[in-house]
Amino acid sequence: MRPKFEMLGSMFPQIEHWSVEQSLARPSIFSMYGIHSLPSILLVNETSKVRYHGPKTLQSLVQFYKENTGLEPVQYLAEAEPTSLESGKKSIMQRWDAFSLEQMLKEEPYLVLATFFLSLRMLILAYPKILSHLKAFYNSYVPRLNLEIFGETSQLFGRVLHMIDVRRIWTKLRLCKARNFHEGAKNCRVWASSLASVSLGESASSARS
Repeated sequence: MRPKFEMLGSMFPQIEHWSVEQSLARPSIFSMYGIHSLPSILLVNETSKVRYHGPKTLQSLVQFYKENTGLEPVQYLAEAEPTSLESGKKSIMQRWDAFSLEQMLKEEPYLVLATFFLSLRMLILAYPKILSHLKAFYNSYVPRLNLEIFGETSQLFGRVLHMIDVRRIWTKLRLCKARNFHEGAKNCRVWASSLASVSLGESASSARS
């Protein structure tokens, strides 16, 4: 009914059209205008009000407007209603295209996943051979995938070792150790010679005294 009401608003723009939701209006308002069933169309002016009681077709509503207002529609719009099962399916498919899968995933991801797993469960129950094929595919594909990942990891580790050049680092480490050892020995000799000179000096002074 709402699409027809909007079409009437486009065909008769001289008339202000207001749509009132039942949940947003008090019952006294409907009683005041004599509305006892919904949806209803009511023409109201300063002196009178007329309620439409005919069929809910667009042509009948246009005739009701013309008889009670004396106005002609500024344009004629055709009422698009499915007249067969095929047109109904086409309308459903159009609504499905408008509500895309991407939008559904964004708004209701859990509902999509639940529907997917439920469909998969029903498919497995209906065709038990599918489960055996899936198991065989898993057993044949997953080990190979793990080996490929392990092989790629080994190659990557080998490349890293090649870039680091462990042998060169080991050689530098040995050179550093040898250099530290020589410097330490040299420092020990200097310390021993200074200590010997002091001892010799002290022994010489004691001999003189």
